[in-house]
Amino acid sequence: MEQGKSYKDVKGKAQAGQTPVRQNTDDLYETGLSRSSVEASVMGVERRAEVTQLRLPLTTPERGRDSGAETKSIPITKRMIWESYKKVRKNKGAAGLDEETIEMYEERLEDNLYMLWNRMSSGSYFPPPVLEVEIPKDDGRKRKLGIPTVNDRVAQQVIKSYLEPRFEAEFSP
Repeated sequence: MEQGKSYKDVKGKAQAGQTPVRQNTDDLYETGLSRSSVEASVMGVERRAEVTQLRLPLTTPERGRDSGAETKSIPITKRMIWESYKKVRKNKGAAGLDEETIEMYEERLEDNLYMLWNRMSSGSYFPPPVLEVEIPKDDGRKRKLGIPTVNDRVAQQVIKSYLEPRFEAEFSP
């Protein structure tokens, strides 16, 4: 496969008393330096994916079957955060990657729960990384287990409590 001028050749060198002029990037790579002859230009073909909301028929036991699709965001209330926190506290559990135990979380409980509610209700909550722990199996091998932070466990419980009754209504008894 024959290629055109290399980048170094195109760039050239400054002559005495002259300033080197750099060519347009598109001109530099028209000869195929950045791709094979059968590939299309990356920037010319690439399309960015659009974010679409989940469109599922979400029903509740009290409303029965819903013919439409619900695409609104989940209405996160402070009550939902509090109830989820109580479930997480009852389950106890190990500290996550931030090494914060439930007891440490409770020292600033109001602030932590308010901050979680604020981020979840505004849609700006992103879960932190989880702590990876290896658990021994019966056959001597090990399996990996991810331990989320206390804050993330509360957030997961909020979503679980909201979605579980809606999805369970879709399954047959």
